[in-house]
Amino acid sequence: MIFGTGNCEGAMKESSPTALQGSRMGGAALILLLLIGLPARAAHKDDPGSAPPKSPKVVLSASPAFGFSPLNVQIVGTLTGVDPRDANFCHAETTWIRVDPGSNPEKGSRLTEAPRCLHGEGEISVATTFSKTFDLYLPGPYLYQLLITGKDGTQVRSNFVKVEVMRIP
Repeated sequence: MIFGTGNCEGAMKESSPTALQGSRMGGAALILLLLIGLPARAAHKDDPGSAPPKSPKVVLSASPAFGFSPLNVQIVGTLTGVDPRDANFCHAETTWIRVDPGSNPEKGSRLTEAPRCLHGEGEISVATTFSKTFDLYLPGPYLYQLLITGKDGTQVRSNFVKVEVMRIP
């Protein structure tokens, strides 16, 4: 069909049967492509199972975050973004890093725990909460960080959390 820009007279012309059949086939192919492509896009957009996996993350907190010496502080790390049946993070290695007042993070003390899996393959369980208690005596700011290492060497680092030990006046 040809559409004109003027008034309606003579704006449409008859097409030959061959041209009409070709445009029908082209239209059918276009509709078929749209029908095939739309469900795939809709499933990807709306299906929560097709969402990209979250990357593992550890968030650290301290309780109490400040106090007078001697201070007993509990550091808690919460792991998210890991499948509870992920064998790589089953009994993962944990490294607690403590930076004492006046030190830098590269020279912080490290406490590493590397448990082994002693259960069967079907009994995989990933811990999502890690906790450690420390006694702090020297006044000043302490920094803590948690490093979780999977069996394949994947490392997940937490944020630093600050604990302030105050001097008794």
